[in-house]
Amino acid sequence: MRLLLVVLLLAPPAFPAESTAAAAEVLALERKIEDAVVRGDVAYVDSVLARDFSFVHGDAWTTGGKPLASDDKAAFLKRVADKEYLVHDLDLVKVETHGDIVITYGRYVSLYVPRSLGANPPRLNSIWFERVYAKRNGQWQFLSHRTVHGPTVSPAGVDPSAQPSTPAARP
Repeated sequence: MRLLLVVLLLAPPAFPAESTAAAAEVLALERKIEDAVVRGDVAYVDSVLARDFSFVHGDAWTTGGKPLASDDKAAFLKRVADKEYLVHDLDLVKVETHGDIVITYGRYVSLYVPRSLGANPPRLNSIWFERVYAKRNGQWQFLSHRTVHGPTVSPAGVDPSAQPSTPAARP
């Protein structure tokens, strides 16, 4: 019995082919969505957002505060139509699959240019996120985005929180 338990604990987890395929499909979809957001392609983004889509901006909620903003589907599509984002580059994205539910988490660099600039100039930010996708009627739908850290103003896309933390790894 002990030997079997040790073997089970040491064996790498098995990922069914459908989990790997789902992960690849969602990662490709995520890149297409980011490209469409930058292009202002409302029709494409609308086609992949769930009816009950939710987007929470900013990480203040993680310490009991209020997010910078919360968008439903209509509000997010307006941001896309207004071309508020000139850059959305994904980085360090990981995937967790649960059948027809896929969670992605990682970072993206965003150049945010709100139409009502006023005193707020465009800024390059690093944003850590968690997103949820579900396969509905044979098509992946983007359900939710939640910023878990950031935005962190990051000139040239360099985010101090993404740098190695060990003293030997620092320059």
